[in-house]
Amino acid sequence: MLLIAFGALCMIAGVLVATLNTLRRGRLSQFRSVRRQARRGTLEPSGQGDRLNLIGDLPGIGLILIGAVLIFFGASK
Repeated sequence: MLLIAFGALCMIAGVLVATLNTLRRGRLSQFRSVRRQARRGTLEPSGQGDRLNLIGDLPGIGLILIGAVLIFFGASK
């Protein structure tokens, strides 16, 4: 039971870490430079997704995976 509780705590902490890392990078639709504002005539999104990256969210994803493993092992006992 203790493994399941600790796993759930790790999963919640992982989601919070990943969310806070993404929010710390700035608004998702915010422009970063003046150069990108000049390309307004295209149909491409204007820099959306620049602040979402897998490398920056690895600590949060790692905590989520550790939590899932702990829950799995706690449930299998």
